[in-house]
Amino acid sequence: DITELAQLAELHQLQHERSLLEMLDNLRAIDPEVAERAVHVFDDKTGAATWLANPVRSLGGVTPLQALAEGRREDVLRVLDQIAHGVYA
Repeated sequence: DITELAQLAELHQLQHERSLLEMLDNLRAIDPEVAERAVHVFDDKTGAATWLANPVRSLGGVTPLQALAEGRREDVLRVLDQIAHGVYA
């Protein structure tokens, strides 16, 4: 029924958020500057983690995490600075 479906969706959302926050903690251990800058720019751990895990047009359509894995750390920091200064939306 619809109540069970709503509960299942809520459980899925909580699991997804937990995974994102775990990913952010792992990034913090690898590159604390990028992790902290993202949290500062988005003023929220979940928002920062969501941004890191989703494709970004100004990074060529890859996720910031993919860009970091490709050695494009400065590109990720540049985009975060642009967002912080309202240059990029």
